[in-house]
Amino acid sequence: MTGIPLSHITFITVKQAFNGILYTTLGELCVVALPSLWHLKGKLVNHTRRTFSVQLSYLFILFTTISLLISSLMFNHYFMDKQQMLFTRNLDDTGISLSHATETYIRTNTNTNTIASIAKLVSIVDAPFNNWQDLLSSVESLSLSFSTLFIANEKGEITAASPPEKLQYLNQQFPKFTINNRDYFTQSFDYHNTYVSPAFIGQSLGNEIVIVISAPILKGHTNIPIGIVGGSLDLSYFSSIDKQNRHHQTQSIVLLDDKNNIVYASERLGLKPLTPFTYTTGSAEYNTRLNLMNIKQINAKIPEYIYTHNTLNNGWQIYVVEPFLPLLKLAQKQYANTMILLLIGMFIAILVAKAISRLTTTPLALLAQHFNQAKDGKMNGEKFEHPLFGKSTPKEIYSLYKSLEANQQALLSYQSELEEKVQQRTIDLEIANQKLQEMAERDPLTNLYNRRYTEQQFLSIQELCERAENAIAVVLLDLDFFKKVNDTYGHLAGDECLRVMAQVLSSHFKRDVDLLCRYGGEEFVLVLPMCNALNVEEHLNQFRERLAKQIITDPATQKSFSVTVSIGALIADASYNASLDVWLKQADENLYRAKDRGRNCIVCTHIIEPT
Repeated sequence: MTGIPLSHITFITVKQAFNGILYTTLGELCVVALPSLWHLKGKLVNHTRRTFSVQLSYLFILFTTISLLISSLMFNHYFMDKQQMLFTRNLDDTGISLSHATETYIRTNTNTNTIASIAKLVSIVDAPFNNWQDLLSSVESLSLSFSTLFIANEKGEITAASPPEKLQYLNQQFPKFTINNRDYFTQSFDYHNTYVSPAFIGQSLGNEIVIVISAPILKGHTNIPIGIVGGSLDLSYFSSIDKQNRHHQTQSIVLLDDKNNIVYASERLGLKPLTPFTYTTGSAEYNTRLNLMNIKQINAKIPEYIYTHNTLNNGWQIYVVEPFLPLLKLAQKQYANTMILLLIGMFIAILVAKAISRLTTTPLALLAQHFNQAKDGKMNGEKFEHPLFGKSTPKEIYSLYKSLEANQQALLSYQSELEEKVQQRTIDLEIANQKLQEMAERDPLTNLYNRRYTEQQFLSIQELCERAENAIAVVLLDLDFFKKVNDTYGHLAGDECLRVMAQVLSSHFKRDVDLLCRYGGEEFVLVLPMCNALNVEEHLNQFRERLAKQIITDPATQKSFSVTVSIGALIADASYNASLDVWLKQADENLYRAKDRGRNCIVCTHIIEPT
């Protein structure tokens, strides 16, 4: 998915795990150093209080881990930096050594001394063309550094060669072969100078990569050229230079001519000679001081080699490369070992932290257990003794124990007294709450529900009856000539009249679902849910007759009197209306009709849909 080779994944995983531990530890250290970071309102979820032992162990492990991490990072950085310096120095030393050897070889053999001397000898001897082969054979001992020596006439025809087998091969394969179009011929023949050619494939002399060094043959003591002497430099020497490198097993070389073509490349690189050397340098994925290069996968993000580069005096270039993977494996091994040491260090830190916290927290835990048992009455005055709570216990903890023990008795006595007061206050509060509830819902004179409670309860009664498709009767009652009672007998008699009215209502309408209310003054309201529409009016008449027979005694004068009541009622399906005011309005209209009829009567309206 990432395009990174599998060989790199292990190192990246270990490195990122190391980074993850480092960043997490730094974050936790910030939290410890700055406690305000914990106060994130609405952000902290499922926070549980930790024990002192856990907190102590946590802090010890945290500081141990951060110390180990910083030490490990510094050591790893120092180690990897030194390794990179060693790799770089090793490559540079190899590059300088190989450059010097290559330069010395080329300079010694391109000094033109050998070829120029042979050309001068041929010119002085002034032998005919037929004797050039014998003359070349006589100087063959001078050609140890050349794979082939040859002489060509003014037409570019090769007339002599050393070893002779080369000439025989040439005559057989190329009967009319000439070199007059080659740069090493024209440069020497036309310009009368010694010339070193670029590297090329010498097909005529064995299909091998060669560099030809040529010099002109002049006629006698004149400057008239009659041919050239040439020698092909033996480039197999570069292979021996490569193999003589003491790091030959890991390092490879690439030798380029002045046209950036490959003259020689180590076999393991798989590069073709005399082809342009293409490569890319650097890497965006790795931060290193090494010079990185890609040869086979030019556009890959992962480097293949580390390299050093040297330019020779003749314009050639030499690259010494070494695979990048071994260095990565070395870093991987280093980080893996560091991770193991870190885990071992964390494990040891846990053990040490547990041992330290045990010395501090165990006596505290024993104290807490002791006082909890004393609180529950399980100690029965026994003296606190425990093997771990002896002379080895810290002095501060022992002093704390003595202080707690001295204060425990005082606290227990205070607690007992406080519990009694709380119990009494709770009873008083419950009584007061009950009274407040009654005052809020009931009329203090009649002990019937008040107007506000009735209005609040009507909606739920109406909804319940509507779901059950039941009828509701809303009844408005008004005492006849109540003002006359107050004027004749006084307000105490009026209050007694209202109380008697409430008593008769409560005794006549006994269902739990019936809602009896003093609506105001001498007016009373009845809400009779789930009623039988045919019997309600009769039941109201019975109440009216019963009240008329009830004897009321004036508390002040002990005079007796009786009262009557006018009643207006509405009996309808619960779906008639959800507002009590609408029901009362109709009941109030009926009440006025009852008063117009002479009082002490009932006017009832039935609004019930037929079934």
